[in-house]
This record gives sequence, C-alpha cells and structure tokens, in this order.
Amino acid sequence: YPRVTFAPSGLVSIHPGTPPMAAQSPHFGADYDLPRADLAFRDGVPFAAAFDDGYYNADDGLAESRHVFLDGNGLSARMRELRHLTIAETGFGTGLNLLAVMAEMNRHPELRLDYISFEGFPLTAEQMEQAHAPFTAVAAEAAALRAALPPRWPGYHLVQLCGGRLTLHLHYGEIGDMLPSLDLRADCWFLDGFAPARNPSMWTAENLSHVGRLTRPGGSLASFTAAGDVRRSLEVAGFAVERVPGYGRKRQMIRGRRSGDRDDQPMPPSRIAVIGGGIACAAAAAGLRRRGAEVLLLEAGTGIGEGASGNRMALQSPRLTVDHNAMSRLSAACLSFAARLSDLSGATMAKGVLALDAPERMAARHHVFRGQAWPVDLLRAAGPEDLPASVDESGSAIVYPFGRVIRPDMLLPCLMGDTQLVSGFEVASIDAGEDGLLIAAKDGRQRQADAVVLASGADLGQMMALSGDLLPLEQSYGQVSHVPVAATPLNHELSNGVSFGGYLTPALDGLRDLGATFTKQQQDVRTGHEHNLGLLPETWQSWMASPSPEAFGSRVRRRASLPDRRPVAGKLAEGIWVLGGLGARGFTLAPLLGETLAAEMLGHAAPMDRAQRAGILPDRYKDR
Repeated sequence: YPRVTFAPSGLVSIHPGTPPMAAQSPHFGADYDLPRADLAFRDGVPFAAAFDDGYYNADDGLAESRHVFLDGNGLSARMRELRHLTIAETGFGTGLNLLAVMAEMNRHPELRLDYISFEGFPLTAEQMEQAHAPFTAVAAEAAALRAALPPRWPGYHLVQLCGGRLTLHLHYGEIGDMLPSLDLRADCWFLDGFAPARNPSMWTAENLSHVGRLTRPGGSLASFTAAGDVRRSLEVAGFAVERVPGYGRKRQMIRGRRSGDRDDQPMPPSRIAVIGGGIACAAAAAGLRRRGAEVLLLEAGTGIGEGASGNRMALQSPRLTVDHNAMSRLSAACLSFAARLSDLSGATMAKGVLALDAPERMAARHHVFRGQAWPVDLLRAAGPEDLPASVDESGSAIVYPFGRVIRPDMLLPCLMGDTQLVSGFEVASIDAGEDGLLIAAKDGRQRQADAVVLASGADLGQMMALSGDLLPLEQSYGQVSHVPVAATPLNHELSNGVSFGGYLTPALDGLRDLGATFTKQQQDVRTGHEHNLGLLPETWQSWMASPSPEAFGSRVRRRASLPDRRPVAGKLAEGIWVLGGLGARGFTLAPLLGETLAAEMLGHAAPMDRAQRAGILPDRYKDR
C-alpha cells in the first residue's frame, strides 16, 4: 500500500492507490492528542504561560492547600467519621492538593477514598518533580504520585495510591466536555485551577451547575476564589455559599454546602462470591478486595488460569477507531490501566506492539491513523527501526508503544492476592435466601454471599442461565501454536509483540506463541497450526513456515464473546452481577472493568463516562 506523507506545511499528502476509506474518511487529520503544558518557574513557583497564573501560592502552596481545601471542607473530622469519602477537584495541576490529602490519610488507616480530578494540560513527571521540590513534608507522597502517573492521553485514567486505599481518577481533557457526561456523587469539591478572570472557560455557570448535580445532598465545596460570578452560579446550582478568610495575603475565599441532608445509601454487600478462575474473576476480586469487601472465589477447576487465561503469553493492545468513539476511548482507558498494572506486577515481557497493515481491512484504517494526531505513546506510525531487518516488509504498520506482551501466570496471582479460593466447586444453583444468596455446588457443598459476580469466562452462559438471565453469548475455540525459535531465521530480532489479525510474541523458553484460531467447533491441531501460519502476511510466512507444524506445540481453550464484540459488565438482577464476554482481549479489558464493577457494587465512584458505560451494560440486549 502507498504511504501517507506529511509536508513541512503540515498538509497531508495521500499517494495514488490509497485505500478508498483512507482517501474519503471525514476523520482524516483529526487531532486526538492533548496540548502540552507551557510551564515556566518564577522564583521557584511554576507558572502557566497560557493563563499567566501560578499553580500555587508563592508563600507556601502546601499550607494554602490545607487551609483552603482540607480545612474549608472540614476533611480532618470527616476522615475520622467516615470509612469512605469521595473528593472531586477541578484542576489537578501539580497534584499538590492530592498530596495534602494523602498526607492526611496517613492518620486514618481505615479510610478509603476516591479522588476525582480534571485537567486539560497534564504536567509531565519531570515538570511535577521540579514543582514538588519545595514541599519536603510530602516528599514521599510526591514521589509515589510521580511514579504512578498515567500516560498523557485524553480520557479517563485510574491510579492506585496509599497502598490501594486511595483511588485517583484522572480525567484529561476539556472539563466542559467531560462534566456533562459523568454520573457520580461527590462528598466534597476542591474548586481549584487558575483564577476565573484568567481561565473563564472552567468557571462557567454550566460547569458549576454540573458541580451541583454531581454533589451529594449535604456535600461541601471550597475554593480560593471569592469572585461574585462564581458565588452566584454556585448558589443557583444548589449551594449555600459563604465568604471566609483566605490564606495569607488573600483576604477572602468561599466555602459552601449543598442543600439537603446527606442522602442515605443502601448498605453495600460485604460478602461477595466471584464465580470463575480467569482474568475476569481475578480482576473483579482485586477491585472488590481493595475496597474492603470479603471475597470468596468459586472455581469449578483445580485452580486459577485453567481456561483461556492460562495461555503462556498474552498481548495487551487497544482496539481504536478512526472516529475515536466511546468504545475506542474505553479501550484506550483499559490499556492505560492494564499496561501499568502488568509493569507493576512484573508480568510484562515486552513493551510495544507492532500492528501490521494486515489483514487487508486494517490497511485502510491504519492509513487514516497515520494521518491523525494521537498521543505518541498510544499510537504512532511505524518506522524501519520497528521492523526486523530480515523481514522484507513492503507494506506499513503502526506501533502501540503502550502495548504489552505479558505473562498471565504472573499477573493472575498478583490480582488474586490472598483471596480465598474454593476449587472444584461446580455451581448447580443460585437462590435467594434469608441471609442473602445461597450458592450450591453439584457435590452438595454450599456457600452464602450478599452478592455474586458471574465471571466464568467460556462458561458464563451456563452461569447466567442459573440466575434466569440470558445474553446472546457466542463460544469459540482458540488454538495457540508454540513455534520453536531455533527453527526460524528470525531468531533474536523480534523483541516485541506483533498483531496482524493474529499475533506473534517474543520467545519464552525457546518458543514463540502464534495465534489464534476462532472456530465454533474444535478442529484438529495441525489444521489449527496451518490456520495460524496463514494469518501471517506473506512476507512473514517464509521464515515462519520453515519448521514443520508437527514440531509445534499447542494449547486450545474456549472463549466467550457477544455479537457486538463488546464486553459485558454490570448488574443483572438483585445481588447478581456479571463481567465477561471479553473474547480475546481479556487481559486488556478486564483489569479496569473489574475495578469499575467493584466500585459500582460497593457504592464507590466509578466515573466512566455515560456513553462508555452504556456500551457495556447487559441491558443493551434487553430490547433486542
């Protein structure tokens, strides 16, 4: 296929013969990247050139954060009284307000906290390090934050801090676009960011009305500003607002309280059974356990990873679209979380996934991608240095730098932790009883729980039938071929993952994994090997076809998916939840979806935007 080139003027030139989709796509030239923060330091204080304003008070930014936001919301007392708290913030900036909260959390070891923040110009770790330097009292917290920072991609990123007790939700992008799409209930707000006169787009009446909508009755807010327009907009949004003394030389600030008494939340389940033994089960268990639930895993087999999640290696890569729609944005968010989790757990074998312009349907899409602006660590055009020198590759490719090749046998135990596992438990029934749900096994054993998560991979359809809920799940067999490295000329040149309608991995124990089949019925092993070889572009087959398929090893397991190829995560019925339909993308999707499901079950913040959430709910099939 011909290539897309970029002229010095920035105009895109599409060579003759470009696939029609690339030439005609209305999304060609779309910009899905974020602006960079133009930062300067004046007397040690970071200033934003775009707003000509400082990120914090020149006298003592940390003391100001404590006075305005922590004291303004009465957080010390609330942290003593509550077991869970949700803080929302406009303007993450240097993260200084979060550092003050993290330091305060050290005094409340039983507290769990969701911290939701919005930022249009995310700082790099290097910029933050310079901004954090004066605040030695929170040096440890600052170092932990910088080490855990997500990539600078537009959208939603989840970060775990304070040993997992604090969940940081970072929303990168224009706040006016994000607030209307969210449904969450904050206990308090930090209205921060640059001064209203210098950053008016953040302090609009519409944005502040959403602050009111997203605050629990009885919830609070605090801000360094006392501007009249801001006060009046907050009053219209349902807050009683008062002016109080500000910090240092600033005479006044505001604090407010949302009308109404704090709403009573239903008691969340405390004993939760998760049925399954693969990545969906492990991810749900990890999210629930981290939020304080008592989790019991019920697995029909002898242990975890016996199904498709037990393959030797797996790829984590996004499923992006040229219009970067809701499901594309969800895929990017899932990759952001899953890749960082794999790195932390030591499960990462290789960083970066090379996506070839194959099969043919992908070539046109990749051409459009190469004509768009994406975060460079999410998607970029491949160069000669990305392809093995011995491969005569006449086409093109793209690279997902944040893609990963991982070892499931290292990630699954990390997620499982010390969760109690009951093996050999083949579920026969799930019935409501006086003390919640009674789960019975075929051998007569019984377990009780307040709620159940059905996360049983390929057996999900059978589990759903027990609860009376059905989805059009499709089951397929997937065979992975284990190709001896010594038999291929490529030996040591391939160090990352490759996708092409199938996938190829680096070597582990002398074998590369080549996959995978998608068949309704299980086929003979040799036919599966031939299929996997046939997935490779012709220019790659010459060196892969040299060994005989008889020399290949293999692993065959079942997987489940839905007709729209989206996962399913959400509530099925009272006390019954589901996470599944992950197809071949379980290790990319499940970690974040498990966190989302756990948060919803326990009444914690799960601020995935409305369109993304609706796209994966089981309800989407009810009217079909």
